[in-house]
Amino acid sequence: MKVRNMMIAALLAAPAFADTAATTNNTVEPLANEPALSAKRLKGSLTVGYDTNYTGRGYVVSHSVAQGDSVGYTAVKLNYDMGKESAWSLGHTLAYHVPMSGHTLYGNPDFSTHGAYLAGVHSGEVPATCPYPGVSQEQYEQMVAEGVYAKRGSRKIKNANIENQLTLMTELKYTAKEWNVAFGHTFIHGGLLGVMAKHYRDQGASVVNEVFIAPEWTPSNAKWFSAGVKTSFSFQGITGWWFEPYVTFKAPVFGEPQTDNSMLAVVTFAMSATADYFDSRYFACANGSQAFWVKLSTPWFVKENVIITPSVSFNWLGRGGMKANTQSEFKQYTGNDHNHPFRNFGVVFGVSATYTF
Repeated sequence: MKVRNMMIAALLAAPAFADTAATTNNTVEPLANEPALSAKRLKGSLTVGYDTNYTGRGYVVSHSVAQGDSVGYTAVKLNYDMGKESAWSLGHTLAYHVPMSGHTLYGNPDFSTHGAYLAGVHSGEVPATCPYPGVSQEQYEQMVAEGVYAKRGSRKIKNANIENQLTLMTELKYTAKEWNVAFGHTFIHGGLLGVMAKHYRDQGASVVNEVFIAPEWTPSNAKWFSAGVKTSFSFQGITGWWFEPYVTFKAPVFGEPQTDNSMLAVVTFAMSATADYFDSRYFACANGSQAFWVKLSTPWFVKENVIITPSVSFNWLGRGGMKANTQSEFKQYTGNDHNHPFRNFGVVFGVSATYTF
């Protein structure tokens, strides 16, 4: 099935796991006196969380796609400081997302009579206009529909599912006074991109491999502000470019930042866009803007190393993403206008707990 049919949404405000941990200092503390191989150079975090909607790369998946809304997740992050002045660090992230509701796309719906006819026309099995003298177009469509039902052995469109999402990311980061830039690789199984690869490009497996570069700027005289863009290139499962620019503003709410019983307020403005990712011959999103969102989170440092982070995000679908909604094959084949993959606008609430070590 094509992505406009199958596309659900789940992955990456920046990366898929980017929102699974509280916002903390982006730099690595200097360890100039430690040997190159030292346990003190290793830092990490463990996060568990819950969001009220299944989301990804700014998309908010529709209720009809996921047969529900919410998602739970967990993530483990490790970071190793490689340089005497903390210039280079090596990071690894393992994240796992689980939809809390149904896992069958659109509930594995039935063809409507007209939808079965459209499916036969779309596949090239039959002509769109009745070629038989004395048979009305309505009768012809009914005949075609019965033929489609008989050939497929079922009135179900497709028994496809939303798989749990496993994400593994490795990055090498260089940190300077005002800049940091990360280079890395992301392996994704399941979730949004997995659906695209398996059901949109018919790859047979829900696997995507990407490489990325992600520069970020934080002015030395304005540590409350940062701006960056993550550029990813998918080279397996589905090919093409993702761009995810963002700006972030931070401010203390109470207490000394990142100490016991302190809280930060973090506001992020972001978007996602694609290039050479969606092919016009498929009924999927168009290239260009995919989603826009504004996210407010308030990391509460219960202890210096225990962080509770409530959040709320306001997400709008971009012009490229709207194509999947307006031309959804599921909408046509089922005759149900609610069978579209994304919400044009969604409000997503979330909460996570993070332990750092």
